[in-house]
Amino acid sequence: MAVMLSRWFNNTFEALAVSQYRTLWFGSLFATLAFMMSFTVQAVVAFQLEGNNAAVGLVQLGLGLSMLLLGPFGGVIADRASKKPLVFVGQLVVAGSLVATGFLLVAGQMNILWLTLLTAVMGLSFAFVGPARQAWVGELVEPRLLPNAVALSQLSMNISRVVAPFLAGAMLGSAAIGAGGTYIFMGSLFLIVLVSIKFLPRTKSRPKSERRAVRTELFAGFQYVASHKTIRLLMVMFAAVVVLGFTFQVLLPALLERHFDREPTDIGLILTVNAVAALAVAVMLAGIVASKWALPAMLGAGVLLGGGFLALSVVPSFELALVTMLLVGPGLSGFMLVNNALIMANTAPEYFGRVMSLTMLAFGLSSVFALPIGLLADQVGERETLALAGLAVLGVVALGAVAFISLAREGALSRPRSVSQPAVPRIAVRPLDITRPHGVAIMADQKRGATILALGSGD
Repeated sequence: MAVMLSRWFNNTFEALAVSQYRTLWFGSLFATLAFMMSFTVQAVVAFQLEGNNAAVGLVQLGLGLSMLLLGPFGGVIADRASKKPLVFVGQLVVAGSLVATGFLLVAGQMNILWLTLLTAVMGLSFAFVGPARQAWVGELVEPRLLPNAVALSQLSMNISRVVAPFLAGAMLGSAAIGAGGTYIFMGSLFLIVLVSIKFLPRTKSRPKSERRAVRTELFAGFQYVASHKTIRLLMVMFAAVVVLGFTFQVLLPALLERHFDREPTDIGLILTVNAVAALAVAVMLAGIVASKWALPAMLGAGVLLGGGFLALSVVPSFELALVTMLLVGPGLSGFMLVNNALIMANTAPEYFGRVMSLTMLAFGLSSVFALPIGLLADQVGERETLALAGLAVLGVVALGAVAFISLAREGALSRPRSVSQPAVPRIAVRPLDITRPHGVAIMADQKRGATILALGSGD
């Protein structure tokens, strides 16, 4: 047993043995903490300013449009430029936006327009920082450790999700701190982030002789994803689940006040339970993203999320709503963690930034859809909207599972190609076919129609 636990621990946290990656991971932890706190705080502030779901959605719309419009360009820049100054300046802009929001709240000058605009500035920055930071991970660790490093980056997000709602809820509920003080605190966290970046070496930018026009490289990124069935399927599923999965955060303030007779600030408690459950599952999943269980785990997490939404739509009390978070938290975070690890493992290094920028478009889409979701909930009800989201998630998972089985039967799950590598011919699928692409092993059992997509050696 001790040997098994030791092996699991080593597999789970292996990438953290790389000192430069560890420094990046540590700084990203605080940046993610501020980002996760902002989701909670801006939802409460928007609801208190206007008193409806649409206001919460409008603020999210500002964030989403920025990420949607600029995200792909952020990926191109990440693949061309030095990552260190790009991430440093981007984090500085986020810090400034948070502090400015805080001072406007303290001065009593905040309105829904200012909140939307300042949140949009954050989105603009994240459109460049996110892809650059993900691509930076690919430079700091060897290919063998890449799936684990990506999973650990997602794990840091789950750690932040545990602390963020608790901190945000406590600070919002404090008369001495309030929303303004909470925003200023979030901005101050970036001092730690900026110092950690200073300790990292400056990465090289791509030589000018190898660069093409930004538009050309932008379209090359889209074409790369479009031409690879595995990456394309993973990305479509990711976008759908993220858009649907963050529905409940838009609806929580109204759900608490109108259905559970609680204050909107109690959002902190429900999101904390959600995050604790998510973290527990994420720790386990970080150790298996390089195994044959990766794809089944991703699909299973999607089922948990859909079931959790259906349960949340019918529970009669706040206490039972907390219980549903034991499904929603692991479902959403588990799906995102494994999905991102699979995408990165199937992507050629020269496309890391552009591919990951496209995955980040999912978060932009979720913010854009927050407004129509809020409007829908105002018309048909919060519970009904949650039920629709749950059914939609289950439908996405079912269609995705069928699509993976079909790809395996076609022999289409092959090694990702890049501009510097020749295409690898497709391998016909036999009753048992094992291929070893860029860090990925795929096993298809034709008789049972079962498909297993695994990273690493497939052990």
